[in-house]
Amino acid sequence: MFLLDKLAHYAGADRIALLYRGQSLSYRALHRQAGAFAAYLLDTFGESDAPVLIYGHKELLIPVCMFGAIKAGHSYVPVDTTFPPERVAQIVEQAAPCLTVNLTETKLAAAPMLGADALADILAKYDGLFDGADRITDDHVVYTLFTSGTTGKPKGVQITAGNIAAFDRGVAPWFDCDLDGGVFLNEISYSFDVSVCALYYALSRGMTLYTVDKQTLDDPKALFTALREASVDFWVSTPSLAEFCIRSEQFSEALLPDTKKFVFCGEVLTKKLAQEMLKRFPHAEIINAYGPTETTVLVTAIKVDASLCADAPSVPIGYPFSNLRARIAAPDGAELPDGQDGELLILGDCVSPGYLRRPDLNERAFFTDAKTGLRGYHTGDLCRMENGVIYYLGRMDGQVKLNGFRVELEDVESNLLRVENIARAAVVPLWEDGKVVALTAFVLLQTPDGLSSLARAKKIKAALAASLPSYMIPRKIVAVDGFPMNTNGKIDKKALSALA
Repeated sequence: MFLLDKLAHYAGADRIALLYRGQSLSYRALHRQAGAFAAYLLDTFGESDAPVLIYGHKELLIPVCMFGAIKAGHSYVPVDTTFPPERVAQIVEQAAPCLTVNLTETKLAAAPMLGADALADILAKYDGLFDGADRITDDHVVYTLFTSGTTGKPKGVQITAGNIAAFDRGVAPWFDCDLDGGVFLNEISYSFDVSVCALYYALSRGMTLYTVDKQTLDDPKALFTALREASVDFWVSTPSLAEFCIRSEQFSEALLPDTKKFVFCGEVLTKKLAQEMLKRFPHAEIINAYGPTETTVLVTAIKVDASLCADAPSVPIGYPFSNLRARIAAPDGAELPDGQDGELLILGDCVSPGYLRRPDLNERAFFTDAKTGLRGYHTGDLCRMENGVIYYLGRMDGQVKLNGFRVELEDVESNLLRVENIARAAVVPLWEDGKVVALTAFVLLQTPDGLSSLARAKKIKAALAASLPSYMIPRKIVAVDGFPMNTNGKIDKKALSALA
């Protein structure tokens, strides 16, 4: 696999792979420790290819375990500490890992399990014992990321070595810049697919990942101190992080004089933010990119400049990568001409083999194109293509992007119905400047609870926190006496959105 080859190459040089809270991990140590973990897995589990689940946040040993799992012919499943216990248990049940590595003090219901201390002993014991054999073929599943699902349970998106290689080839013309190594901002959770930009693109080019955790991101003073110290050359994030930072006048070229490129993805980049970024960072290149998890991180991109912001109705998601095909389709699957709105279909080697153990979902989401023979994916995104440039117009179903995370509204609704005294629930997104900024939940109570609106909302949010990540919990919860209905007898969510 190309990344493992690159890690071995840079292991011969005196380069730092990761920096985190004053600690560092060199390419030499990353390569060697990943080999030790691989040797342990082979010794313990033989030729099994069952996944390794890795629970943590931004610990330096997470990439060690990821790449060690790959070397041994396993896949890995990253699970962030921000996930509530019930969510973690659901992922463990679906993934059926041969091993769970827990780098935290949190107790997990999974076996067998390795803690941080036991892992350190294993890395020392198996140091230098990996045989170096390349067990990875293009169709080997490298990782599985669990995203929000419509049934109230997460679904696992499988990504192969071939998918990652296709991503690397496609993104290279947009990402590559005049850098010999350089520093790459590594702030995105490893459970979010955009982190692949750091783990596979940046590390395969000898860059140093300057790692910022959630605690730092939540503290503006600490975040700006970290950014000042980092000397970041390459920034990849959701627009939400930039919107948070740009509230301060400090966030400018004076703070980040070395930053040559900003790449925004995961949610809508508004014209207002794009124009402000161009003003604050006049010498940096700004790229807007797009891609579902199922098509391996990113599939389109465009350079954002003043003329684009002035002329385009909104910031487009860009041109399809040269090694894939993008098609705007009518409901019957027929390709639509320029200027017509339809579903965006992605075809090519970047498309996932499917969801883990979910043939029902795979049949609806994935297909083989009769015309080209390529594997395709129904994004569910309403888009328009004009002169080769794609504009994102919103979701065709109940899925939204919130702060860079993909959220199925039905997932939130299913979990609301599990809360005591809620008979029915509907969740709608709140839009501002073309992007979702929050969720509002409307609930029908089984019996009056006598609580104030504030007390009721607090009680329901506390109950949801046991089963949902914090980013999926609605900001507002409104009790209603009944729901507006449309002509089909379904809840009229357009009416609820107007009310929200």
